[in-house]
Amino acid sequence: MAFRPACNGEHVLTFTAQASTTTNSEFVGGGAYLNPSAPVQARLTLQASAAEASIATELGGGYWNRIGIAVPAPRAAGVRVDLQWTGDVDISVWGLSAGPLELPPALITAEVSLAELNQTHLAPETFYLIQDVAIGMDLVEDESTITAEVPGAEIILKKCSYCGRMLPVDPARLGTLAFHKHNAKRTKHQNECRACKKWRINDAFNPKRTVDQLHESSVITRERQLFLREPERLQDYKQRAGAGLKSQVWNRFGQKCFYCNRPLELAEVQLDHTRPLAYLWPIDEYATCLCPEHNNQKKDKFPVDFYSDIQLRELSRITSLPYEQLIAKQLNMIELDRIRRDIVTFAREWEPRTFAATARKVAELRPDINFYEDLRRADPDEYKELQTALAERPLGVEDSALSSTVG
Repeated sequence: MAFRPACNGEHVLTFTAQASTTTNSEFVGGGAYLNPSAPVQARLTLQASAAEASIATELGGGYWNRIGIAVPAPRAAGVRVDLQWTGDVDISVWGLSAGPLELPPALITAEVSLAELNQTHLAPETFYLIQDVAIGMDLVEDESTITAEVPGAEIILKKCSYCGRMLPVDPARLGTLAFHKHNAKRTKHQNECRACKKWRINDAFNPKRTVDQLHESSVITRERQLFLREPERLQDYKQRAGAGLKSQVWNRFGQKCFYCNRPLELAEVQLDHTRPLAYLWPIDEYATCLCPEHNNQKKDKFPVDFYSDIQLRELSRITSLPYEQLIAKQLNMIELDRIRRDIVTFAREWEPRTFAATARKVAELRPDINFYEDLRRADPDEYKELQTALAERPLGVEDSALSSTVG
């Protein structure tokens, strides 16, 4: 359902619910999925007993966004949620719910902290609330500025294979809602919601795999950085600008994380490539200043898959990258051509997994380009050696599908 304001001003929706007695934690959480008719900043405030907290975020217009927050409130008798925004903007709402958190045993055993629950890339899924209807709370009409409800935007739900909850996905913006992206799956998303993937699979069932993946990821990242000559680029930039790129970007972004606006010390700053390294874009003067949490969340996403339209336009202003480039999903064709011209050398010098990971990213945007076929044509013996090396450690489903297309 959607709420349509009658005027262009400040709006608030207030909802309440009795606190459930079913809980195994000392936390209360609240969250929802929101789809505004135009980009807008929204604030969600959660109150439970004497505890109160709020979160503000930029919502992209015309698609579903996620928002959630938790507070410590072990003896809450009731909960209240306020949703606030400004302007002549309709907001569709799905899964609005709040209450004491009944968490999976893995989270209780791990003594999950409030900070961990409130990570923006996990909330609200990680609260394990019941979010199977548009509004799961009572609207307090005399405290709300809007009471007119109209049909809301369409939402697509997917069942988590682990917890069984029906949670939203967006086929046009993969991995942005309750499930991580997985190109090899029919739905283009993983089978488990992001909360179950984090707390009940990666951390609980196979921690060694997670460590291996992190190590492998760091190796791939390092090799890509060396291939794109990032150390030389950074040194050259320092000589030209008279200061390191990190301090320059930090000051350009007002010494704050661009995503959450949290003030940062220089030591906290993490430079994001803006256009992803995974798609062959090196670090440059267009880098973005992010805090560690949001740099980790962005990873290899394109700007258009991570930021709202308001943020994209502001990012364009700060970095001087044209807005049209920020909303595009493109490979760096200069670097791609360099790889293809000397594919044999890269196959020999890269770790096999780096070759496989890069081949997959290229094929994602350019299905007509297959690194394995390029290598087989250039040097059949080197191609066989690569396949042997990759066979020593099983490929992921996506990588296997790509490499097996070559006879």
